Amino acid sequence: MVNEEMTKIPLNLFSFNRMSQFKRFSSLGNALRIFNKGIDSDLRALGTNLDGNLYLAASFFSALFYGVIFGMIIFVLTFLIPSQRPSAIKFGIGFGFIFFSTFFLLHVIHPTILKKKIAGRQNKDLLFGLREIVMSVESGVPLFDSLKNVSLSNYGHVSNDFSKVVRKIESGVFERDALQALAIESENEYLRRAAWQIVNALETGSKVSNALSNIIDVLEKQINREIKDYSSNLNFIMLIYMLIAAAIPSLGVTFMILLSAFSGAGVTQSTIFIVLGISFFVQVIVLGYANATRPAIFGA
Repeated sequence: MVNEEMTKIPLNLFSFNRMSQFKRFSSLGNALRIFNKGIDSDLRALGTNLDGNLYLAASFFSALFYGVIFGMIIFVLTFLIPSQRPSAIKFGIGFGFIFFSTFFLLHVIHPTILKKKIAGRQNKDLLFGLREIVMSVESGVPLFDSLKNVSLSNYGHVSNDFSKVVRKIESGVFERDALQALAIESENEYLRRAAWQIVNALETGSKVSNALSNIIDVLEKQINREIKDYSSNLNFIMLIYMLIAAAIPSLGVTFMILLSAFSGAGVTQSTIFIVLGISFFVQVIVLGYANATRPAIFGA
């Protein structure tokens, strides 16, 4: 199941439709595949058939635009300081390249991050959908009515997939055949396993609730694992954030002043502003990364 509402990557200047116009730069995109070799599968998971070469090429020019704009801003701000005018071009080019590299890497890794978030959201919806099926079947509700209730509920891709199964059954297809088709066509591993478990239960005459209980247990463990992994990763992210937000602006400037006493190179007001500006920019990136990698489990 793909995300049908997504039309562009956050921060990228071009939508998926506009990226299709970069065919003349396909060779450039192919050379940039070294940064994300699995870009095609990531884009398919987001619901687009856009070629990975076109996405990388469009991302290159999007990042180039950011680099030029921010580089010009740094150049102008530096040029306004009389003592730093000789270095204005150097600062503008240097910071422009830094911004270009940062935004390009963000564009490249964002599809992978969004793919993982969509997969996590799908697993969450599937977990609650399967729980409703189990409770309904154990309460004496027929399997078809249970599937129909899930299809009419707000379980995202699970409701959409089961609505297709319900329509097939209502058109005269056997429950087993409709669920078997779902197991073959679904892109979600756990949904495929759940569909096969129901098919096997129908063929053997065993209880559907018992067959789905194992899938539910596996899904719960997977979600708990994602939460623990993010918690461990978040500790490292916050450590980096504290270093950038507190240590570098204070201790870093102090260290630069001490070095200037020995080397003779003075620490000007513009130098302090540049350090603070870089620190603020990196803080925004770190916080954005922490938010982007947050598991999409509880409505994220």
